[in-house]
Amino acid sequence: MSRIAPRVAVITGGSQGLGLGLARALAAHGVAVALAAPDATDIETAAVGLRAEGHAAIGIACDVRDRGAVEQLWREAEARLGPVDAWISNAGLALTGNSLLDLPAKAFAVMLDTNLLGAFHGCQVAAAGMAERGGDIWNVLGAGADGEPVPRMGGYATSKAALAFFTRSFAAEVGGSSLAIAGLSPGLVLTEGFFREHAKVPPAERAAREAVVNIIADDVPTIAAWAAGLIMAGATNGTIYNWLTAGKIVARKAQLPPRDVLGAFAECPAFAI
Repeated sequence: MSRIAPRVAVITGGSQGLGLGLARALAAHGVAVALAAPDATDIETAAVGLRAEGHAAIGIACDVRDRGAVEQLWREAEARLGPVDAWISNAGLALTGNSLLDLPAKAFAVMLDTNLLGAFHGCQVAAAGMAERGGDIWNVLGAGADGEPVPRMGGYATSKAALAFFTRSFAAEVGGSSLAIAGLSPGLVLTEGFFREHAKVPPAERAAREAVVNIIADDVPTIAAWAAGLIMAGATNGTIYNWLTAGKIVARKAQLPPRDVLGAFAECPAFAI
């Protein structure tokens, strides 16, 4: 576990969704954040927004699939903000709607490269940079991380199942050192990516899917606050932290009136189709 709460954090996939929400939540704790995403305009816009709110934030263009770009991200974050003591590999891509029988190979490859190879690069680069002073590395997981098949999300789920295994394996290798590697399993988060993929659901299947979503999903601020609390407390090496427990699902199913988290997003362009 980190000896002190983090003061500088790098967050990949930080231009929107959970990454940006997590940056905002950590910044509220006084953490300086370096946001990373492939598009330079998008990531700078996100950083400008955080600075307008009074937070210490910078944006750095980085495609996590490119090892050299990840190494440059580390160097630039340290040069501009100081020693990085928390690295959050949040960058991820879900391309859903296909069975594994008809999933295009290119779609599968880009998910593996982003979700798994990107985190691999992040872990190696951050571990090397933190080797002497210590620090925490967090990999953000997703559907499939528990090893269970997920209909029409087989490619994405495969990448996240592999990432969970990789996280535990990396943690085992650094055990006893000043580093801690952990996983964050946030459940279903209502991000821009979710609504992009939700728009693909056939009309005949939407009601059934939305009933499930209303039970298991949460908005970005809720999950960001949970994750930020864990990050500030410090990681226990090798731990996978789960938000959506079996007990929580049971309680939500029994909730009256029924949960309606999607109701707040009724005007979302990708949702209202």
